[in-house]
Amino acid sequence: MKKIGIALGAGGARGLAHIIILEAFEELGIKPHIISGSSIGAIVGAAYASGMTTKEMKDSVEELILSKDFKFTEFYKKYDVFKIIDMLGVSMSTSGFFKGDKFLSYYKNKIKTYKFSDLEIPLKIVATEYWNKKEHHFTSGNLIDAVRASYSLPTLITPMKIKEGLYFDGGMVNPLPYDIIQKECDYVVAVDVSSKKGINSKEIPNALDSLFAAFQIMQNSILKEKLKSSKPNIMLEIDIKDVRMFEFNKVEAIWNEAKKYKKILKNELKKLIEIS
Repeated sequence: MKKIGIALGAGGARGLAHIIILEAFEELGIKPHIISGSSIGAIVGAAYASGMTTKEMKDSVEELILSKDFKFTEFYKKYDVFKIIDMLGVSMSTSGFFKGDKFLSYYKNKIKTYKFSDLEIPLKIVATEYWNKKEHHFTSGNLIDAVRASYSLPTLITPMKIKEGLYFDGGMVNPLPYDIIQKECDYVVAVDVSSKKGINSKEIPNALDSLFAAFQIMQNSILKEKLKSSKPNIMLEIDIKDVRMFEFNKVEAIWNEAKKYKKILKNELKKLIEIS
């Protein structure tokens, strides 16, 4: 059997599509040889590598969205900044507005292990090391800390201090980390959930939307340049329209759109199985 790895990209709420894409592996009885992830890709990738099934992950997402602690369905009606503050937890640090502890506590109660060494599937998590201004790959140690580091969006979520390093969101340096697992695999599947199309609305964006748009533009530029030097064997560019960074309440629309790409991936994986 050929070794097939999968890279799960950054993209905020759109990254919930990764769960549906992983269903393709389950339905064909294929276990990824290795997983890599940035930001939301790290969150989903770590959960799956720990032994959670896609059904367990979907159930957890739905439970989280309906949770009174997070108030997703309520606050997204107006995209209320103050409710985002309540949801994420205010930080007194000058390096970020939110700690993200509420979500992390929920995540820790669902994931199967806190250690890289106990994972069922090898995993590489990408983060940005602030002091050295370099890309960093977590492959050992505390899994929860690595996940937390990978989704530490600059200015919004406080960076993660691990030993001598200070870490920010992995999407800053490698939004789709297929390249870091190519040497370990015969084939690599890359799942891009970033938004590459313009915004239909002509409304002036608020501060958060401006920040997210700037981050997205940067990520698109990084990926465009990286694809010039190397490409994954299978590239899924999941086009999810009208979903902003924290609009996790649109999960059903995200999953429905992702199902089209799951079908495409299953067909491609079947071809690889036949080759091997």
